[in-house]
Amino acid sequence: MARMIPPTIGDDAPPGEHAVFAALQAAPDDWVVFHSLEIAHHVSQVQGEADFVVLAPGHGVLVIEVKSHESIEADREGRWRYGKRDWVTRSPFEQASGAQHSIIEFLESRGAGPVGYPIFHAAWLTQLSRAKFAAGIGWHEWQLLDAADLASDKAPGAIIRTLNKASAHLAETISGYRRVASQPDAAHTDRITELLTPRFQLELSAKELARRREHEQATFTAEQVKILDVVGTNPRLLVEGPAGSGKTWVAAEAARRAAESGKRTLVVVFNRLIEARLAELCGEGVEVRRIHSLMAQVVDRHAGKNEAQRKLASGRVDADWYDVTLPEQALEAALELGPQYDYLVVDEAQDVALEQYLDVLDALLVGGLAQAPVFITGDFDHQVIYRRHEGATPDAATDAPPTPRATILRRVPNLMQLRLTSNVRTTPEVARFVAELLGEPTLYSEHRRSDDDQVSVERHTFTTMDEQLRLLADAVERILSEPFTVRELVILSPYARERSAAGQALADRAADAGLTSRLGSGIEDPTRIRWGSIHEFKGLEAPAVILTDVDLSKGYHRDLLYVGASRATDRLVVLEQLNGAEL
Repeated sequence: MARMIPPTIGDDAPPGEHAVFAALQAAPDDWVVFHSLEIAHHVSQVQGEADFVVLAPGHGVLVIEVKSHESIEADREGRWRYGKRDWVTRSPFEQASGAQHSIIEFLESRGAGPVGYPIFHAAWLTQLSRAKFAAGIGWHEWQLLDAADLASDKAPGAIIRTLNKASAHLAETISGYRRVASQPDAAHTDRITELLTPRFQLELSAKELARRREHEQATFTAEQVKILDVVGTNPRLLVEGPAGSGKTWVAAEAARRAAESGKRTLVVVFNRLIEARLAELCGEGVEVRRIHSLMAQVVDRHAGKNEAQRKLASGRVDADWYDVTLPEQALEAALELGPQYDYLVVDEAQDVALEQYLDVLDALLVGGLAQAPVFITGDFDHQVIYRRHEGATPDAATDAPPTPRATILRRVPNLMQLRLTSNVRTTPEVARFVAELLGEPTLYSEHRRSDDDQVSVERHTFTTMDEQLRLLADAVERILSEPFTVRELVILSPYARERSAAGQALADRAADAGLTSRLGSGIEDPTRIRWGSIHEFKGLEAPAVILTDVDLSKGYHRDLLYVGASRATDRLVVLEQLNGAEL
């Protein structure tokens, strides 16, 4: 049996990685197999990972990228899509190649580079056949391993076959390369193992900590499934609760169940990132759309062209187009197309509760909002942060703008109202900070996660931008010295990036703060520290969050601070401007 490092694989690892792990365990006793090898010094990104690195004495070293999706697409623009995920620009071969060259560079820097044997890369498609995988200029056919190679008696042979082909390829393309029989020998294999294991030990423990955190949260959130038992007896539900109470999880579960029962299911959200998150949670058979993307799709489907979606993607439109022109066009198109969906889920409904949006949803639903089965979630008390309801037509009885809750209850009548109150996302210390901020000590009825000995919340004040930037750089260093990676840290501001004082300072003076190589391009860059506005990250979560530019003399910052702080599952740092400070 091969030596596996680490010796076990997490329960929440992708199914394809489980299959490869099991297959490689049957390799010869002198083989060493690394799984989920974090690479801190990557040649093409701040931090990378190799799904598997196989050290096969006498044959070579193979770096493997595993894809367990049932479908893989590539388009003419060089983009790839795995399953229903968003399009990305890197192929599995590029991912594995980056890890391969990073490992070679690291070993050479330690005097243990390859001599007379191949270190190469491959992709393992655990659900597909390589016979159906189109040829491409970026890879060789022999770099593909597939479902047929997963049998434990075939996997070692597939590795050897690939390394032999790689060796022949290197001999043809690299002057001076000569295969040396028996290399890497046992001593050299031990040397590579010794170098890789200590170097990446902390990275592996951080990854394992993240997996345990996710497993813990999923277990707690699963307890909220009791609320879904009501779906069978009352298909029109409104579920309210504070941030971190599991609303998004129950929304996804309700959508999955509806789709499995044969209903054409639509999930509507407001922002792009939560759209991607819910699409991942809901899986196949559920259409997840942010409201503006849905409306643009309806307009284009009716018109037979993609003009509205192109305009939406460009971002070169004003607020009237989003809230007036597009909804009017979408309603006209929806009325002519007729109902398209049997079941509607709206997550964070306080962001979607505008009359013109609800008109479109009403036209798209069989039975309309008045009769169709619906599952709606919201935090109407504290997460109405887009401030788009203030200009709404006043209520005739109160002469005040209608609240999002009132709008939902009027447009979607006869809803059974339920409430979630348990904190299932954050550490108790973060949750208590959030409750204290709102002046509501009973915001959460209980905390499912336990306190530990680590400090979860820090709050610092500043009077100048230089001081805030120093506090920010110090906070980044502290968090990354703990078991958090750059991919687990998010920096958020009450302002859009172009208006964020800290954000602009970060962009302009990242080198002074020691953040140049760590700071990403924005909120959607998963390879580095993400940064952007609280609005952009609403509905999502991260293990560690730093909130900047906070000024509680501005009243609306308190609600934004609540939303931003409740994004942090384990670690929160708040940088707060003192009253009277001028930046």
